[in-house]
Amino acid sequence: TEDAMTGTDTPEIYPQYCFHLSPTINRWCHFRAADIAALSDHPGFRGQDLYFHGNHPIKWVRIAGVVVAIDEFETRRIYTVDDSSGATIECVVAKARPSQTGTAGEHQPTSATVEKTDQQKHQQSPSADGKIDIGHIIDVKGGIRLFREAKQINTEKIKHLRSTEQEVQFWQKVAQLRADVLRHPWVLDRRQLRRCRREAEGYDANRAKRHKKAEYA
Repeated sequence: TEDAMTGTDTPEIYPQYCFHLSPTINRWCHFRAADIAALSDHPGFRGQDLYFHGNHPIKWVRIAGVVVAIDEFETRRIYTVDDSSGATIECVVAKARPSQTGTAGEHQPTSATVEKTDQQKHQQSPSADGKIDIGHIIDVKGGIRLFREAKQINTEKIKHLRSTEQEVQFWQKVAQLRADVLRHPWVLDRRQLRRCRREAEGYDANRAKRHKKAEYA
């Protein structure tokens, strides 16, 4: 049987004003790297880092796997994670910009300032629960971004999985999301659609009134 995570039958994509009713839009969706690579985009939502599994909108994801590469750049660090799904995924961590310790003409920094700056230079990302090295098994949360036609994770938080039990729990959540949510299309009835449309139109009308008042204030 075809894996429901990579099904090709795509039901109707609902308007964005309905997304607050989606079971996936505001949750950390436990995925495999191969499933994230297979997520589709939609012309009406390009540029929003928003992707779809069937008609389920996906913005925030969570993956787990072994770190197989670490690449350092001036403004970011990239962990390549392999979860044995047939694909790897790059997890991008933004580096904190070093604070300015002084400008020309000012006094020389103290030894305490030098020590603090050195620590900032060498510390791991504040999003991680400890030092990360190749071979470590990590659990990564973040948003999806596209770089050179490949999906990456714009990392929000990383924690280590330190036991087989923790890994098993993670993969159970992947299977649960697939069985309970992703295996079925997201379906709204006409009453829900009408209510969402009325709410969206009311919001737009109120916003227009506020702008008009501001112009004549």
